[in-house]
Amino acid sequence: MIEVISIPTFNDNYVWLIKNTENNHCCIVDPGQAKPVLQVIEQQGLILDAILITHHHYDHIDGISDILSACANPVQIYSSITLDVAAPVTLVTEKTQLNLLDNNLVLTVMASPGHKREHVVYYNQTMLFSGDTLFSGGCGRILDGSATELFSSLQRIKALDENTLVYPAHEYTQANLMFCYAVEPQNSALKKHIEHTAKRRQRGLPTVPNSLKNEKEINVFLRTNEATVSMAMEHKLLDILTSEQAVFTALRAWKDHF
Repeated sequence: MIEVISIPTFNDNYVWLIKNTENNHCCIVDPGQAKPVLQVIEQQGLILDAILITHHHYDHIDGISDILSACANPVQIYSSITLDVAAPVTLVTEKTQLNLLDNNLVLTVMASPGHKREHVVYYNQTMLFSGDTLFSGGCGRILDGSATELFSSLQRIKALDENTLVYPAHEYTQANLMFCYAVEPQNSALKKHIEHTAKRRQRGLPTVPNSLKNEKEINVFLRTNEATVSMAMEHKLLDILTSEQAVFTALRAWKDHF
């Protein structure tokens, strides 16, 4: 009944299109470009009901106006801050619940500051649209948020059902996994996933979504509780790290210059 489609935009972005296969109504997440989205909507004969925004960088919102102009029906926008667009904007915050696609899709909002202070993610028991908070093998850069905020956001995501599929906004997986390998070269699950990812990219296929269970096995930013990760960072820094947050902060700083 519910199908999720990846729409590549720019060099490495994904717009996620979620459709009700019974009536072809759909919603989209983070449309930075309009043309690729409108092509899929036209080709599949879809009706756009809603646009969900995780945060407000150009590569997540710049396609909104052209998409709205092309839609004959009303489109509802969900965002954590106001937007200057010609459509109703419903402001969302922590624990806002969205009933979408004729109530066939229910998503809950989680505030996830760190990359950006206004960042939110949308999730249920089976899917998480993580924007630039969590990537496969990585996490977002810290811009106007803080390491403390981003660590807390990731810990909350980590606590979700491990079978949740993570739909991030970028195809960063291969580069992220190389960093994870630098931290944990003996991680067998990681080495296996590096091979899997390489095969996917060689065929021009997306590497996401990935399960949260697998991310907890390979993504060092979700593995700050593991001795292999903390010891690697202490060896690099020649210092003792006394908390998971300190390990995370050191990881994020290293990744910034990796």
